[in-house]
Amino acid sequence: MNFTKNISSDGQGPAAAPDAAVDKNPAGENFPWRTALRSILLFLAAVLPVAFYLRTYDSVTVKTTIMQLGVLAAAAVWLIGSLNDGRIEISSKTAPLILPAALLLIWNGLSFLHSPYRLASTDGFIKQEAFLLSFILTLISFPRRDVRKAVLVMLAAWAAIVVYGFLQSTGVDPFVWKGAFGDRLFATLANPNLFSAYLLLLFPLGLALMCDGGVPAGLRSAAGAFSLIGVFLAIKTGSSSGKTASIIAAVIFIISAWRSIKEGQRGRTLVFAGMCAIIFLISFPFMAQQSRPDRDHDFRLQTREGAVSLIKNQPWMGSGPGSFWVRYPAFRKQQIFFIEQKHNNETDHPENELLEQCADTGLVGAFLWLWLFCIVIFRGGSALLNGDREDDSIYTAGLLAATLASVLLALNGISTRFVAPGWLIYFSAGLLGAASSGKQGEPDSVLTFPLSFGGVERILFIPILAGAVYLGYGSIKIFRSDLCHNIGIFYAKAGNWDEAAKNFGQESQAAPTYIMSRYFLGNAFQDRGGPGDYERALKEYRNVRSMAPDYVQVHFQEARALEKLNRIPEAIERMERQVRLDPVWDTAWLELAGLYGKAGNIEKAQQAAKQAEAVKAMWTVRH
Repeated sequence: MNFTKNISSDGQGPAAAPDAAVDKNPAGENFPWRTALRSILLFLAAVLPVAFYLRTYDSVTVKTTIMQLGVLAAAAVWLIGSLNDGRIEISSKTAPLILPAALLLIWNGLSFLHSPYRLASTDGFIKQEAFLLSFILTLISFPRRDVRKAVLVMLAAWAAIVVYGFLQSTGVDPFVWKGAFGDRLFATLANPNLFSAYLLLLFPLGLALMCDGGVPAGLRSAAGAFSLIGVFLAIKTGSSSGKTASIIAAVIFIISAWRSIKEGQRGRTLVFAGMCAIIFLISFPFMAQQSRPDRDHDFRLQTREGAVSLIKNQPWMGSGPGSFWVRYPAFRKQQIFFIEQKHNNETDHPENELLEQCADTGLVGAFLWLWLFCIVIFRGGSALLNGDREDDSIYTAGLLAATLASVLLALNGISTRFVAPGWLIYFSAGLLGAASSGKQGEPDSVLTFPLSFGGVERILFIPILAGAVYLGYGSIKIFRSDLCHNIGIFYAKAGNWDEAAKNFGQESQAAPTYIMSRYFLGNAFQDRGGPGDYERALKEYRNVRSMAPDYVQVHFQEARALEKLNRIPEAIERMERQVRLDPVWDTAWLELAGLYGKAGNIEKAQQAAKQAEAVKAMWTVRH
């Protein structure tokens, strides 16, 4: 590694670097790969929050696919561009911000390789690595002068979503998902809590644009109007955590942006932000009709108690990024079943990012995650407190408020575990790092990592491109498999088990890590009940257990298939596991009583039957 300084063209001293990011493309020497890299990241920032596709099982699967393809393209451009330059260059000002992200990226990889649940956690692992890589690439490729452009791109997508959300609030929605969450709005984010988190992230950026004296007055007025509409939409999501975080964001923005706002605008900005905060505050008494605060509080409390038990079981390295949902059923509290009022529930996240980092990647991973966001937020705050009065410093304040409030919300939500707004949170954090890493025109040192391999660098272009194409094709196959899943469910509901099994089988081949497809395939075989179908069902259930040992009701379903094959001892073993995981399901206890009876164990059969009556009575009392 070489440590160098930018040198002026006359060789007499340091040149004024444009900003923190290294952005040199001498004519005739290098292709403008940094421009291409920025364009890819801006495309993702614009498209990810807007995109959805209703023919798939999950309408936002397309967001994941677009993100994977975009990050693959960005990584390939960065690698090829760096090889073409013969070096990797990182600004010394952004290096301290990149360090924790790079360490967490590596630690996630090591934890994933060490995990026994690699197949089941592949999706979560890829998502977390893509977020971190995007954060790093944002810091590498965005000079400060382009931060405003990036924020404007994000706000353009925000405006489109606010318009759609407003139409939803009036009852106008042309799509089949209309009313999916009752009166709660979800827009293109497909979930009210995620929509609330997205509005929170963009709210301070809208305020920043409203205060930017360098843009036309009409654009500033539009930003204020959309911000105000966004406040009402956020209330209609029914997310109390999102509203609380939005109040915090408004306060943080006013404090951090005060010195950047022109004196003539300060009073108006303070009144506007205060008005937004007051609207949020007075909306709390009217939340009961939209959300279930008591239920949500109890659910989070019980889930986090289970998550803490899980963490204590494997504290240092965790069980691998994306694996929380695989291990959690063995630590779940029985009160969860009463809260959710169903037994086939799957809890994917503890709704606390720090707990999930601890569960997935251990205390080491949680420390690195905290380090990453703390240093970015501290850098942004320091830049503003130390007198950053650049024309675009208002966006530094907006990004600081957006990032800090989003991190706080992540401690009581799931926003950082989904592509939108999760990817955008890491992208915004990267922009905050770029905006606060020195003033425009200030000289900057560069860390250089040589990539010289005896003149064969360009040969490496081929495997890089081939790898990106191969992984991209895999991502597209997984997206197409979600279409099969949707079609399979349609046929299953209609009782057409042949077509259901056909589509679930095609999905399993295209997406072998998608456990639900294998579980549903086993169910289709068992419900069809033709020659050899119970054996086929058993094979699929055991495939499921090999990846996720306690997936939903797999033990119950496997026990039923074993019973039909008259393999009673094995069926008893599976059903005993089911009642340990879900001790308040009377149907499972009754099935176990029947199995004990077939095995000739009358005493255990009677005990299981009594337990079935007892837990049924518990449900009656609670209702």
